[in-house]
Amino acid sequence: MPHSDLPRFGVNYLPRENWWYAWAEDDDDAFAEDLHQIASLGFDHVRVQCLWPLFQPNPSWVSPRALRRLVGLLDRAAESGLDVCVTVLDGWLSGFDFRPSWLKDVDPFTDAAAVGAAELLVGAVSRAVEGHPALWCVDVANEPNVLMRHLGPGEGEAWAARMLSAARAASVPVTVGVDHVPWMSDEAPIGRAFVAAACDLVPVHAWPFFTGALARVGEERAWAIPDYLAQVARATPGAAGKPVWIQELGVSPLWLTDVAVEDFAERMLRRAAAVPGLGAVTWWASHDISRRFTGFDELEYGLGLIDAEGRVKPIGSRVAEVVAELRDRPPGQAATEPAIALPAGRAPDLDFAEGWFARMEAIAGPAIVQERGR
Repeated sequence: MPHSDLPRFGVNYLPRENWWYAWAEDDDDAFAEDLHQIASLGFDHVRVQCLWPLFQPNPSWVSPRALRRLVGLLDRAAESGLDVCVTVLDGWLSGFDFRPSWLKDVDPFTDAAAVGAAELLVGAVSRAVEGHPALWCVDVANEPNVLMRHLGPGEGEAWAARMLSAARAASVPVTVGVDHVPWMSDEAPIGRAFVAAACDLVPVHAWPFFTGALARVGEERAWAIPDYLAQVARATPGAAGKPVWIQELGVSPLWLTDVAVEDFAERMLRRAAAVPGLGAVTWWASHDISRRFTGFDELEYGLGLIDAEGRVKPIGSRVAEVVAELRDRPPGQAATEPAIALPAGRAPDLDFAEGWFARMEAIAGPAIVQERGR
């Protein structure tokens, strides 16, 4: 386990052989092989996704087989010494909308029957994993606000509150995996004040591309976006005393032209790990998606630390090296930056963030490729 001034380090697990279609298979050995490899890289936890159409083919029925497969995954994780966050509703995942077909004609966030069905699934999954030694937390949904763009500010919070209440049946920390929008906008359907107050772990999704940071400040500064968003989260009323979790961070080589992806990843990870009070950092993703599965956006095929044949990529080796170095650091040597002061009367968007990026660039000094002699 990390020192008290260090976060946990983990990955968002994507099964190597069959992506999350693996829930429809019977091979727990494939889970075991992947999870053992993840643990061997020095990670202590994984975040997993319960592919919604396979777990709840009918609004009134949750698949017992899928629940057994989930418990089997936790069993394999325990054997490798990994803890697991179970993410239940993944209507938005790897760039696809994976909502079950029975939702196609209704609003899943406001229709009473649809909300009740989602609540049924969250409760069933929570009960299935309750008390498992590998269970770390339950995340009720992956980026649900992406599919809430038709809702106004705060209009998704009643839905989120019901899902969180259903998940608390597991008697473990719960969260709702919103993306970056609540932390950067006052127009989000699930607002940052709600997320900070309602979640036991305060989640941040901190992608340099999707946040707009790369376009705004370029490759020499955009690696600081996880640090910035974590600072915004910890400064939000309701988050005091709670661990902030950078639940997703990652980088695609398709986004970079002047900086090596390994160097960008190292600087991003080091800066994120230095945020005071940070509870966990979870990379996206463990494995590349196999090319035999068509239809994903091109970048989704290359976000893993391990390729689709099971080989650790250069970025995987670099991230593992940094994690190992951070874990070996003596207690009390974590960087301590003053907490960010949220702006009054406006959202902490990229306009406000410009000064923070400049400050982080000054703190970081020369490019990492020069610092490490690579």
